[in-house]
Amino acid sequence: MKSSINVAFVGVSGRGTTLLKMVLDAMPDVNVIGVCDVYEDRAEAARKKVVESRGISPKTTTDYRELLTMPELDAVITPSSWDAHVQICIDAMNAGKYAAMEVGGAYSIDQCWDLVKTSERTGMPCMMLENCCYGREEMT
Repeated sequence: MKSSINVAFVGVSGRGTTLLKMVLDAMPDVNVIGVCDVYEDRAEAARKKVVESRGISPKTTTDYRELLTMPELDAVITPSSWDAHVQICIDAMNAGKYAAMEVGGAYSIDQCWDLVKTSERTGMPCMMLENCCYGREEMT
């Protein structure tokens, strides 16, 4: 079993920045080796956060597909825009990477089935990152 995991973040705006900070602050066994956003300034800001926190400069790009070619990459965390989640996760699983997406996972039942079928075909899991702790009020 590996003692650490190498991840890339695709989408480092509001929620992505929050998740990145959580990982950098509290998860020393998670290495952020890639950051991506369609806006260069956001990707660069995320890169700087990783450098300041961990002293390494992750691969930084505006095209997430560049990250998927990294053989050392284990997983892709996708807090990107909701309409991009499904394709990014499908592409990640097809590249042999674990996939995790923020809530707002799909726009249709067909997209949900596309995720399931890709996971079953590739053997790679896809996790939905729910960010709400449920209590009695939500579960009734």
